[in-house]
Amino acid sequence: MLCVLFDANICSSKYRFEMKQPKTPPKVANFEDPILSIGVMAEKVGVSPETLRLYEREGLLLPKKSAKGTRSYSLHDVVRVLCIRSLIHERKMNIAGIKHLLALIPCWDIKPCSENERQNCPAYLNNIQVCWELENTGTDCKNFDCRDCEVYKQACDEVGDMKSKYLMTVKK
Repeated sequence: MLCVLFDANICSSKYRFEMKQPKTPPKVANFEDPILSIGVMAEKVGVSPETLRLYEREGLLLPKKSAKGTRSYSLHDVVRVLCIRSLIHERKMNIAGIKHLLALIPCWDIKPCSENERQNCPAYLNNIQVCWELENTGTDCKNFDCRDCEVYKQACDEVGDMKSKYLMTVKK
């Protein structure tokens, strides 16, 4: 199962799916390679294509787009959507709440940058928007594809951890 590789607290059994074994061995794809169309992706994760577009508009998901605008999704995107669905349905968070927690992620801890970089980076100076949605980012990020950034890749796990830590402090 795909979610076994990730935090079981975030990806519950309800949001897991099994990859069927093909009759002939497939060409090995990188976890980050965009290989799924929007229709296949929607079917695999149990949502409509419009829901995937909504997650994209809200900055929760960054699909790879061709020159013609056709969306492609990677296995990492599958896990990300499953985690978003889990946060919504099991942890009772709405999209605005997820976005707010994503904006609070200390990206400078995940992708270390100098103190000078931080002072000139809007993601560091105000935490009201996720760093991959900002137009003017630090020089380290200007020419970098956000899909490949560790901050984006780890964001869903970070939000789940933040929510868990918050719930633990509230219950004490």
